[in-house]
Amino acid sequence: MVKKTKLREIYISETRKNNPINKHDLFAPYDAPDGIVGGSDEDDYSLVSDSLFTDQFRNFNVTNDPMTTLFEEGIGFPGYPYLAQLSLRGEYRMVVETRAEEATRQWITIKSQEKIVNYDDKIAQINAEFKRLDIQGLLRKSLCTEGYFGQSFLYIDLQTAQHDPEEKMSPLFLTPKKIKKGELKGFKLVDPTWVTPVNYDAIDPFSDDFYKPSLWWILGQQIHASRMISMISQPVPDILKPAYNFGGVPLAFMCKPYVDNWLRTRQSVSDLIKSFSTMVLKTDLSQLLSPGCEELSKRAELMAAYRDNRGLQIVDKDSEDLANIATPLTGLDKLQAQSQEHLASISGIPLVKLLGITPSGLNASSDGEIRCFYDKISALQQSVLRQPIQTILNIVQLHLFGIIDPNLTFEFNSLWQLDEVQQSQVDVNTAKLLTDYANIGAVDAKKVKEIISHKNF
Repeated sequence: MVKKTKLREIYISETRKNNPINKHDLFAPYDAPDGIVGGSDEDDYSLVSDSLFTDQFRNFNVTNDPMTTLFEEGIGFPGYPYLAQLSLRGEYRMVVETRAEEATRQWITIKSQEKIVNYDDKIAQINAEFKRLDIQGLLRKSLCTEGYFGQSFLYIDLQTAQHDPEEKMSPLFLTPKKIKKGELKGFKLVDPTWVTPVNYDAIDPFSDDFYKPSLWWILGQQIHASRMISMISQPVPDILKPAYNFGGVPLAFMCKPYVDNWLRTRQSVSDLIKSFSTMVLKTDLSQLLSPGCEELSKRAELMAAYRDNRGLQIVDKDSEDLANIATPLTGLDKLQAQSQEHLASISGIPLVKLLGITPSGLNASSDGEIRCFYDKISALQQSVLRQPIQTILNIVQLHLFGIIDPNLTFEFNSLWQLDEVQQSQVDVNTAKLLTDYANIGAVDAKKVKEIISHKNF
C-alpha cells in the first residue's frame, strides 16, 4: 500500500516510464481532465488490487497481443472528448436519439395499488410536480447522454446541500428526516466528463461498494453516490470498470465499425460515379521517353479541355486512337443500401424507424418489426428507467407529502398506438361489455363512470 499518494499520478508516471505502450493500456484507469479532482494534500489515495505495478507483471497483457487490443474496434475506452465528437455526426445521433425518444415518448401512468382509498388528488399533485421538474425531458436527455458516453448522472438538488460541502458528501437516505417537505429544488443532468470516482473497494467482492464508487469528484467537489442517479444500459466487467470511469460501453461507440463502413462505402460510390468513365488516347509513347515531352503534354491537355458531351475530339487517323473505358454501375445502389442498413444491426431499430425505408414486395409490412422493436424498448424501460423513475417518485413524495406511500406506483404506457378506426372499435366493444356487466349487476353505475373517466371516452 502507498500512503498519501495519488493513484492516477503514480500509475501514469510509472507505466509511461517503463512501458510507453501502456499509456493506451486497455486496463488503465480513466484519467480525468484537469480541474475535476480536488488538489488537497489531505486526500489519501491507495493502490488497489486492479493495478499491475510489480516488475514481474509490468509488461503483462492478458490478451498476449497488445497491438491487437490497442487498435481493435470497440475495445478500450476512447475518452470522452472523442465520444463527444462522435455525437456531432448524424449517423450516431440518429441511433442514440431514436432510442431515447421512443423510450420516453408515451411516458408513464402513476397509479395506486389500493382500490378503496381515493388517491386522485395525490396523483394529480405528483403529475404536476413531474411536469414542473420536466422529468420526462430529463430522462430523455439522460438516455441520450448515456448513449453517447456510456453513463449519465442526475444530481438530486436539495436545499440543505446547496451550500454545504459536508452535506453533499454524506449519504442521502430517502426518509422524512433527510428529505423534508419542500426540500427538493430539482434534478440536474451532469455530463460524465466532469465526474470521476474518489474511492471504491477492489478487495472484498462481497462488500456493497465492490467496484462501485461511494463518492464522486465533480469539478473539485465530492458528492456522495446516493445523491447521483446513474443510468448504465451496457455495463462492462469489473476488471474494465476503472478504464471506463465505472460506466458502460457507449451505444454510439458500439455502432462505430458500421458507421465507418457506411461512410467508406458512401464515399467510394460517390468517387466511382464521378469518374466511372475514363478516356484513353492511344498514341506514340516514344515521345514521352525522348528528351522534352512538351508536345505530348500539350496534346493531353487539349484532349482534357475538350472532354465534354458537346465537345469534339480530334485524333490522327494513322498514329492515334481514342477509346473509352466505363466501369459498370449495376448493383451499386444495393451495396450502398446494405451498408447503410447495417447501422440498424446493433441498435435493433427497424429500418422504417431509423432510415424511413419501408419494406417492398407483395404483402410487405413492417408491423412485426415495429412490435419487436417496442418489446426491446419495453425491456430497456424496465432495466434502465424503472429504478431511476421509482427513486424520483419517492423523492417527490417526500417533497410534497413528507412520506412515501408504498401504494403509489407507476407503469409504462404502451408504445403501440391504435389508429382512429381501431380505437373506435375497441371503444364500442368496451361500451358493450360494460353495458352487459351493468345489466347483470356485476358493476354499479359509479364503477362504470370511473372506468369511462379513465378510458377518456
